[in-house]
Amino acid sequence: MNSVPREHFGIGIDTARYGHHVSFLDEQKRTAAKPFHFTENAKGYQKLEAAINQLRKKHTDCVLHIRVDAAGQYAENLLRWLHRLDGPSVISVGQPARNKAYQKVHYEKRKADPVDSLACARFAIVERPPAMHQPQEEFSILRDAVAQMEASATARTRLINQLHNMLARAFPELAVLVKNVGSKSILKLLLKYPTAERMAAARLDSIAKLPHIDKELAGQLNEAAKNSTASSRSAASELLIKRKVKSILNEIEVQEELDAIVKNAVKELPAGPHRRIRSIPGIGTQTEAALLAKIVSIDRFGSARALIGYFGIFPEEVDVSGLNKDGTPKSGKEMRMSRKGNDLVRRLLYTAAQTAVKHNPPVRALYARLMANGKDYNTAIGHCMAKLLRQVFAVWKKDCEFDPQWEAGAAQGESQPVEPAEMEASQEEEKVAGHSQAQGPSRKVVTATDSIVAAPRRPLNFADLRSLVSMTDVLQLLNWSGQSNRATLRGPCPVHRSSSPNSKSFAVNVTKKVYCCHSCGSEGNALDLWAATQNMSLFDASWDLIERLGLEAPLLQKKEENCTV
Repeated sequence: MNSVPREHFGIGIDTARYGHHVSFLDEQKRTAAKPFHFTENAKGYQKLEAAINQLRKKHTDCVLHIRVDAAGQYAENLLRWLHRLDGPSVISVGQPARNKAYQKVHYEKRKADPVDSLACARFAIVERPPAMHQPQEEFSILRDAVAQMEASATARTRLINQLHNMLARAFPELAVLVKNVGSKSILKLLLKYPTAERMAAARLDSIAKLPHIDKELAGQLNEAAKNSTASSRSAASELLIKRKVKSILNEIEVQEELDAIVKNAVKELPAGPHRRIRSIPGIGTQTEAALLAKIVSIDRFGSARALIGYFGIFPEEVDVSGLNKDGTPKSGKEMRMSRKGNDLVRRLLYTAAQTAVKHNPPVRALYARLMANGKDYNTAIGHCMAKLLRQVFAVWKKDCEFDPQWEAGAAQGESQPVEPAEMEASQEEEKVAGHSQAQGPSRKVVTATDSIVAAPRRPLNFADLRSLVSMTDVLQLLNWSGQSNRATLRGPCPVHRSSSPNSKSFAVNVTKKVYCCHSCGSEGNALDLWAATQNMSLFDASWDLIERLGLEAPLLQKKEENCTV
């Protein structure tokens, strides 16, 4: 006797501060129950539970695929409540930006909370996303603590910017003579001498008595104050600057208290692979806490490159103008690190990279090579930040300790070049960690030799290779076909392997040789697509395509090789 197959239903929930909206769809994408709003309280949850129980009562053997559009922390209680539900269910969480992109594809002319929840329900029943990682309560506490630390850091930055604006009128020369106006020593200096007039009237030995103010700096400040171009010299200006300085010092105290809370929250975390990142030289308690709070589960990221992109550790071309501190003009365009990603993590990673340059052998080797190739300091540190994230990805994903003794092997693995625009993000993405000699054989370890191919391959000219490899070539290798919509093909995503053959989240423009997936967020050119589907670095995937398609490898010339990062 054949058993009746289980029925599947998609439930989409759009979250907000005071309440949420839920929609229900069956496998034919028809309304399975009446959609409704419910409040963020016990009465609202009882209403949702009653609707779910009614659906289960009507369809006794069913699986619920629940998709939540989590806006900020509003969904925290809801998710914990959903995980306590009886009966088979698969609960996943979508990023708001990705959910909006999916909604735009299927419900372009309809915009409202009910449509958001409907799009989530459609995604749940069509794409069948895997169940989300449910963070333990200790992780939630850490996230709250890091969120407050982030808010405090933002408040301090805002106050320091306001102080800069005030000093631009009261003592403009100060910002040129000191490295950091927001440091404790300079703030205490400003409490005593808030304006150029006060600084000019001060005795040199009195200035030099303040912490971290040597006689040379005291003399420079005093001389600059005597010849200052300050336009604000009133008593009110002095009082306002002192008030602002006290606010910054108070915020510093708050940050120190939060640092202690965060440190304790990290200690309280349960054991797991996430503990491994602390073994990486350069990763301190604050950096570890921020990374754990923002990443939560490394399974959210398919590659180290995705992790690097999530935190915005890649360059962008920007227009520059104005003057440098030394008076030289800025003009034209220059490459700077993207402003995308989390500010707190980027700030902490910058400091961590500076430490890693001294104590982390692979990072130190990378930094030395970049500086020898003529890169400026900040660019080199940016590459080192990306390198640290690749190490974080590897030790967490592989659940192994970092081993600093494989510097030579790591340096050899690093020699595989990529395009500068990729910030080396695709190199040895999962091969940057070694194993601890003190560890027993009970856990899987990764050694430096994992990242070294049997036969060293020459650097490639990626620009020429992209012109040789068509998107059609890659799609044929993947045995993928989709439905045509003018210049675009749509169908199931080969990157995250859509479970539904009717999915259209994956879009390809064969002419432009680009693709994107509205579900998993993967995007790029033909080379990127092969690398993503084969779980390879861009370098290895490119050579693999060359061999499969029987192409003549477009090698970099020696002059270009020497300049390749």
